[in-house]
Amino acid sequence: MPVRRLVASILVFAGFGAAVHAQDPATADPRFVHVDRLSVKLAEGTGAELVDGVLRSRSGVDLSRLQPLFAAGHAQPLVTAVPWDELDRWHRHACAVLPEHNRPGHLGLWFRLVGDSAAATAALQSELRREPLVTHADFEPVYALAAAPGALAPPQDLPPTTPLFTSLQLTHDPNPVGHGVRQAAGIFGARGRDVKFVMMENSFVLDHEDVEQLVAANFLGPVPAYDPTFALHGVSGAAITCATRNGYGITGVADEVTARFMSLNLNGGVENCLAMAVADTQPGDVVMVVIIVQVPYLGPNSWVPFEIFQSAFDATLTTTALGRHVVVPAGNGNLSLDDPVFLNRFDRNFRDSGAIFVGASQAGLMQRATFANWGSRVDCHSWGDQVTSCGYSTLFFPNNDLRQSYTNGASGTSASTPSLAGVVAMVQGAAKKQLGTTLSNAQMRDLLRMHGATTPDLIGPRSDVPAILQALGVFDGLSVDRADLQLLDTMTVTMSGAPGDLAALF
Repeated sequence: MPVRRLVASILVFAGFGAAVHAQDPATADPRFVHVDRLSVKLAEGTGAELVDGVLRSRSGVDLSRLQPLFAAGHAQPLVTAVPWDELDRWHRHACAVLPEHNRPGHLGLWFRLVGDSAAATAALQSELRREPLVTHADFEPVYALAAAPGALAPPQDLPPTTPLFTSLQLTHDPNPVGHGVRQAAGIFGARGRDVKFVMMENSFVLDHEDVEQLVAANFLGPVPAYDPTFALHGVSGAAITCATRNGYGITGVADEVTARFMSLNLNGGVENCLAMAVADTQPGDVVMVVIIVQVPYLGPNSWVPFEIFQSAFDATLTTTALGRHVVVPAGNGNLSLDDPVFLNRFDRNFRDSGAIFVGASQAGLMQRATFANWGSRVDCHSWGDQVTSCGYSTLFFPNNDLRQSYTNGASGTSASTPSLAGVVAMVQGAAKKQLGTTLSNAQMRDLLRMHGATTPDLIGPRSDVPAILQALGVFDGLSVDRADLQLLDTMTVTMSGAPGDLAALF
C-alpha cells in the first residue's frame, strides 16, 4: 500500500474507536469542514447532559475536568429536537433490536462546541482528545450537493405554455430502462398514499407549479430563504420523488406521499434533522438526505456518504433502528467504498447504518456513471444524468420564473437518490394498503437488491417496482404501457388481481 493511502487510512477512521480521528486540526480545510465547530461525543455510560449550560452526569461520573472545556466551546447538545429522556428511550430500543457489534452511540452524548476562532477551536480539539471520557472530537463537515459537477446548463427563456413532459421521464419506463413506475402507478397503494416522505436540504424553490406540496406550510422547523446553490437542487429532488400528477410538467415517482421538508442549516445539521424526522414520522416512512461530504486527503473530488462522520452514522442508525427508511446517495467521488482506505466503514459486516445507499448509472445504460462511487455497500441505482425534473431551467423557463422551470439534465446521485426514495414509498404504500403491514428496513433493502436488472458494476440493480410488487403478491390494480395521455391518444391497460376478485374500471 502506498504511503499516502496508509496515512489516509489512519485519518479517515473518523472516531469509530476512541483513539483515531477524522481530521488533523493543523490541516482542517474551511472548504470542507467548519473550522470553528466541533462535534464531540462523550463515552457511553457517562449519562452526560447540559443543564443550564453546566455539564452533569446522570450516572454519577465525574465530568468536572470537561466543564471548563465545554464552557470555552460554548457547548450545546448536538440534538435539540427531542429531550434527553426521549433520546435515551430511542437508544435503548436500538440496542434491543440491533446486534451488539452494530449499535449506535447515544445521541444525547453528542455535543456541538463552537470556538471563538479557528485557532481556538483547533486548540480546544487537541485538549478534548486528551481526555479519556471524550471518544470523538471532530470538525463538523460542510454539506455538499450530490449533483454531478458541470452537468447543468444556464437557464434559457422559452414560451410560457407548460407542456406535458412525462414522456421524457424514461426512469419511469419498464425495467431495465427504468423502474417500471408507470406500470405500477395504477396498483392499489403504489403511489405512496399513507406514506410520509421527509426531505432534507438547505434551500428550496417554493410554490413551484408542479410540486404542490413544496410550500411553506409543509416545513418542519424554519422555512429557508432562497439560496441559488441549494434551492434548484432541492426542488429538483423533491419533484423527482413527488411532483404532482396534473396533466402538465412531470409526475413524481410517488406523487401521493405526504411530503414534509426541512432545512439542514436552520435545524442544526443532519443529526438534529434526523431526530426531528423521527419525531414527525412513523415506522415505514421515508427520509431522504441528498447530501455528501468531501474527505480531501483522499484526493480531489473525493465525495463520499455523509455517514463517514460518526455523529451522522449514529443518528442514521438510530433512525433506521426505529423503523424509518433513510435513503442517501452513495456519492460522486469515483471511489470504491470497499477500498481498504475506508477501514471497513462501508462494510455491512463491520458496521451498517441501515441506510439505503443509491448509486448512479449512465442514463439508461446498465453501467456505472463515471463520477459515481461503487462497492458492495451500494444497494441499488438509477439514472445519474439526463433525468427530467423541475428546476435548473434547461428544458423550460417561461418568463424567467423559477416556479415554472424544468430540466432534462438533472444529474449525479442527486438525481438517482430521489428516484429510489420514490420507489421505496411505492412499495411501502402498496404493502400497507393491500397487506395491512409495514415492511421493515431489512425487508425493503432485500427487495430493492433482489429484483431488477443487474450491471457488472458494483452499484446494485436498477430496482424493478412491478417485480417487487409481484414478489410481495400485491400487483393488484391497473398497469399501463405508456406515459400520461394527451387528448385522442390511446394506451393499453391491463387489469390484475387475484382469481375471483371483483374489479371495476372507471
